[in-house]
Amino acid sequence: MKIVSLVTLVCSATAVLGTRPPKTIPLKWGILAFPRFVGLDAYGPLEILNIVAFNTPNMTLSIIAETMDNVPAHITNPTSGALTWVKPTYTIDQDPPLDVLLIPGGPGSRIAYNNTKIIDYVKRTYPKLKYIMSTCTGAQILAKAGVLDKKRATTNKFSWAEMVASGPKVKWVPCARWVVDGNIWTSSGVTAGMDMTYAFVSQLNSTIADKAVNIIEYEPHTDPSWDPFCKIWNVTSGGTPHTMTMSM
Repeated sequence: MKIVSLVTLVCSATAVLGTRPPKTIPLKWGILAFPRFVGLDAYGPLEILNIVAFNTPNMTLSIIAETMDNVPAHITNPTSGALTWVKPTYTIDQDPPLDVLLIPGGPGSRIAYNNTKIIDYVKRTYPKLKYIMSTCTGAQILAKAGVLDKKRATTNKFSWAEMVASGPKVKWVPCARWVVDGNIWTSSGVTAGMDMTYAFVSQLNSTIADKAVNIIEYEPHTDPSWDPFCKIWNVTSGGTPHTMTMSM
């Protein structure tokens, strides 16, 4: 009896010691919005984060933009213009305190790339953040701001050559669903932002992360090296994709 009890006690203690409590999820999240961003680049992660916020006391989600004017997303109607818009919570000049900043991509990232105010905002904000993230071609904004200098990163494979050219100091990873280098998270194109967001939250609190994707009925890819699109677009580390007739 004594031996059995001792073994039971040791096994119980080992189980308790082996259990890792959830880590703290960053509380102050910001999404950088600019005209003609791809909606799903931002809305996908936001849908997951919205549920995470409901289960995380004091967690807030904000939209950061150059002005307080509504920001049009990429999808447009030839006659009526933008079909979806986001309403900013803060302007970049208000410089709200954030723990995490996520930058979407899309056709508008090319414009933001040459917008000094937006690039300066990312430059001055990054050192104050716990993490910075990008979806799709949003990585070129991080590259222009110098955040990705000598860092590993990935981006949209359809626009690979253009993105690589826009960030010559970046260690671009051609085949990856998402890449982590220190406190910098970058994802491949569009839907990959949801997988990256799930992975980010899951490493901190897998219970809440799983709850979020189960509620929205999304099955994320959990292998960061999963990337059939680098083969589809014939992407190489040097940035030579198939000839394309359109750009994201």
